[in-house]
Amino acid sequence: MMISTGKIQVINAPSEEAPNGAKSVFLAGTTTSVGNVDWRQKLSDALRDHPITIFNPNRPDWDSTWREDVDFKPYREQVEWELKKQEKADLVIVYFHPATLAPISLLEFGLSARIPGKVVAIAPQGYAKRGNVQLVCEKYGIDFLENIDNLHETIIRKLSLDQHQPSE
Repeated sequence: MMISTGKIQVINAPSEEAPNGAKSVFLAGTTTSVGNVDWRQKLSDALRDHPITIFNPNRPDWDSTWREDVDFKPYREQVEWELKKQEKADLVIVYFHPATLAPISLLEFGLSARIPGKVVAIAPQGYAKRGNVQLVCEKYGIDFLENIDNLHETIIRKLSLDQHQPSE
């Protein structure tokens, strides 16, 4: 599924729609429903006027009964899509919600941590592995945020999206 409003393009798994944004971002991190705010939607709304493609691993047809097994086609398709889009993206955002341990998010974080400028990590107070995330960020010069409140501003700055805006 592809959603396009304003200048933003949001591509959900497992779509292979071609990106049309000047830059792209993969939204790694907590997918478990926690609270009534979808952090990915909130971020996409904040970036809606920028020429950016968002790779969103959430998929509307996901079934929680699916087996996490390499031989189970929908599961394999999902994981391969995530790996491909994370690698393709200009920037990977990893959000560690305090209500989850997020082992897959830690894996996604580690996959890109050593690539300069590739990752932004968000680990609020209360996230169980926050110290680990902070130390990796320190070692590899990764942007570390306390919360998602100003995440859109960090993305705009890191990807120089403000330079793509028409002059007023």
